[in-house]
Amino acid sequence: MAKKKKKKRLKLNYKGIFKLIISILFLVLLILYFVKLRIKNIYVEGTTNIKDVEIIEAAGIKEYPAIFKLNISKIKKNILNIPLVEDVKIKRNIFGKITFIIKEEKVLFYYNQERKYITSTGKRVENSLNYKGCPTLINQTPKKIINKLVKGFNKVDDNIIKTINTIEYNPYRDSNGNIIDETRFKLTMNDYNTVMIDTVNIRKLNNYFDIYVSLNMQQTKGLLYLDTITDDNILFESYTSIEQARVEKEQAEKTAEQNEANN
Repeated sequence: MAKKKKKKRLKLNYKGIFKLIISILFLVLLILYFVKLRIKNIYVEGTTNIKDVEIIEAAGIKEYPAIFKLNISKIKKNILNIPLVEDVKIKRNIFGKITFIIKEEKVLFYYNQERKYITSTGKRVENSLNYKGCPTLINQTPKKIINKLVKGFNKVDDNIIKTINTIEYNPYRDSNGNIIDETRFKLTMNDYNTVMIDTVNIRKLNNYFDIYVSLNMQQTKGLLYLDTITDDNILFESYTSIEQARVEKEQAEKTAEQNEANN
């Protein structure tokens, strides 16, 4: 007798299919959520002189568009076009928060001859804003010397730079007028003292507050020579002694002229 073949019945796993459909539906909804998710919060970090609105306008997100549709490369490029932005990092999360982490260039001084601000990288910035605590380089200075000044100021603490009112290029010359030190500057401080400095010794400006206290420069105003400072000696002349020396020199010259005339 021929054996009867048993037909195998395909048993569907309805429970598994249901889970698969739910998973696909959840995934679709999740994708739609991310695609349509709009910016809810904007944060800007690391700025001092740059206003948050400048970053937001450059990024083109004033209308809070969909956060995951943004062209991050284009936004970064636009933000880097802001004069004081040295670098930017952009972070987004699934809750609609976008954060711009800005590395801002430091404004070192205002160069009066060009009517531009000069930053820590040597970049020239148009005189469109008034940066607080920024000294002014008041006279014509060779470009190579400005570059050395920028490099030197990057070694000086911000709180020291903010105490400087004006910077005057003042190369040291010998009695015949020949330049001995072409990198010397005369700094007029906000405390009414004056500092002579060159780019070789410019880091010593970081000691200014300690020197100020040790020499009682609050009471006795004068001229501090940090371009000739040694470990054992700090040269400081009060304005009174400088003026007295000037008067005595003039009197001595007049006396010498009179004696010569009488002879």
